[in-house]
Amino acid sequence: MEQHSKLTVEQKSKMKRIVRYSVAVIAVALLIFVCVEVYSFYRLSSDRLFAEGYTAYLTTTTRAENDSTGSKIEQAYRQENYEAVKKLNANSVLSVNDIFLTGMSYLETNDLAKAISSFQVVIADVKDNKAFVLKDAAEYYLALAYLKNNDYDLAIELMNSINDNPSHVYTKKFSRKYINRVKRLKWR
Repeated sequence: MEQHSKLTVEQKSKMKRIVRYSVAVIAVALLIFVCVEVYSFYRLSSDRLFAEGYTAYLTTTTRAENDSTGSKIEQAYRQENYEAVKKLNANSVLSVNDIFLTGMSYLETNDLAKAISSFQVVIADVKDNKAFVLKDAAEYYLALAYLKNNDYDLAIELMNSINDNPSHVYTKKFSRKYINRVKRLKWR
């Protein structure tokens, strides 16, 4: 009987030791997790998220050099001559595509207020189903412009609507993880 109680005492001390070590391991793992999360939180920035989500827009149509002013804007955009696009914008009547390319030029040159207003005009003007790709692109780049301009609420709202719409061309660009990281920026 004495030997049986001795084993129980040894087993109890062994169990206590196992529990103690398990708690220590869990505490260290939790501390590492918290440190990594805090580090990623403070490292997070709108510029970093913008760069992560941004994809340069490539025009899809080709036109002759001597075509209308719209094609001059498109040609200047293709050549990445964003200042020329902005100058052509000031001197002509523009199509919705030209306004979009002008907005992209403003976004490329970091003139966020003008980029945002250009994208809003495009979204408001696109009414037919043929130009849904242009509208989707304008919404995508508008969300990124809001993000870069630190308008997180507007960016999150637009990103959620893009993510929730399976027929949106850019629905895969804004994952839930990406949107949650934008939400974290609001807390900073």
